[in-house]
Amino acid sequence: MSEALCSQCGMSFSDFNDTGRLGCAGCYTAFRQELIPVFKHVHGYAHHTGKIPVADPQQLEIKMALISLRRELKQAVAQEAFEQAASLRDRIYDIEHKKAPLPAVPR
Repeated sequence: MSEALCSQCGMSFSDFNDTGRLGCAGCYTAFRQELIPVFKHVHGYAHHTGKIPVADPQQLEIKMALISLRRELKQAVAQEAFEQAASLRDRIYDIEHKKAPLPAVPR
């Protein structure tokens, strides 16, 4: 059986194992199943969490609160709960413009 290749750059997973580098962004899709255990081993998790600044935990808290509120806002709009959506929109605005205290963020 022949080894799967990336459709964009032609790299094989064996090539990745040899070099430790992927050939292009398409490799992440082509070798997704093979890469998950690699990422878990190297990073401790398999999903991208982005950079988290160590220097300012307050900013991180604000960012996490806004992410949570935006998720709630999206759900409220999808459920056509427009009054709740308007309230969430206003809370987001107030936090972004430093007019309101941060809500508790689930951890």
